[in-house]
Amino acid sequence: MYFQHLLLQIFHKFGGERSVSAGFHLLKGKRSGQTIQDVGNFNLHAFFGLTPKLSKEKYLDQAEQLVGKGYATYKDEQFFILTNAGREKANGSKMMQFNGWYYRGNEHIFFKRLSLVIQSLSYSVQEVKSFAPIQKNEDIQLWVKHYLVKNNYKSNAFIQTIRDEISDSLKGLPVEESSLNLLLYRLTGFNTPGWTWEQLAREQESTLLDVQLAFLEVLHAWLDALYKGPKYYLSQLAEGIRIEQLLTESAQKTANLFHQGYTLEQISAIRRLKGSTIEDHLVEMAMSLQEFPLEQFVAQQDVEAIVYAVQQMNSKKLKVLRDSMPELSYFQIRLILAAKGVM
Repeated sequence: MYFQHLLLQIFHKFGGERSVSAGFHLLKGKRSGQTIQDVGNFNLHAFFGLTPKLSKEKYLDQAEQLVGKGYATYKDEQFFILTNAGREKANGSKMMQFNGWYYRGNEHIFFKRLSLVIQSLSYSVQEVKSFAPIQKNEDIQLWVKHYLVKNNYKSNAFIQTIRDEISDSLKGLPVEESSLNLLLYRLTGFNTPGWTWEQLAREQESTLLDVQLAFLEVLHAWLDALYKGPKYYLSQLAEGIRIEQLLTESAQKTANLFHQGYTLEQISAIRRLKGSTIEDHLVEMAMSLQEFPLEQFVAQQDVEAIVYAVQQMNSKKLKVLRDSMPELSYFQIRLILAAKGVM
């Protein structure tokens, strides 16, 4: 049911304006212009790329279960919309603590570092020098070895401090205790192997997909907390995990030229790309960069007017918004939606 709650929150934000496939592309992290635009227009950063290995068959099965329960339906064979019961269910469920756009799978690197550090310390305390590392990746092993040596891992002060940091930072996370248990049970210590996903699913009487998503939510919430209120040793483990750059390499190249002062027309000529492609890149910048200069493209009163129109008409359809303000281009409207993340 965890995954179904996830779908309810996604399609509640879509507001009946997207197809059932839009949710699949969002969760897979598809790097298409349409999916990136959906993230910005519907404020769906949290859910981007959460399940890159999810099959379309499993996804559609879960969506059909929502239909069978009366929570969703299809409109004109094109749009997937929530029923009144579905919207009520979505509004009544706790907002999930994902941050997919800014981690994009890197949260697993954080956990791999953490798990190997915990395993190494547990064996060190027992004065056992040789053990089979839980993480086989050589880059992870080298990173952890450097981290441990740098922080004088054999000292009692280090061991006590990192233990306190873990305990203190986990206490205040806005997640269920059962989800926290998933994180702790996955860790391996001296003569104590971490639990497999199958064991955890049986323990919580849940599906593999649900426990893996619950585990992912804890990692995202924990990383968010570490970035907001740094913990000295734990925050080192989180270095380089949060992604601040743009999603696509091509958009980053456009951003570099834009920051150098080139106009959109000049960038289009330099890069030999269509103007519409450069506009797509600017939209991606607007939804990703906190300091995006929206005022260069649209007046403040027009920004406020579009935000108001979205709230009044309860729609983010570009045609609907353009009809209400024909003096603005589709590009300008897309920039406003992306920069403001209008709810």
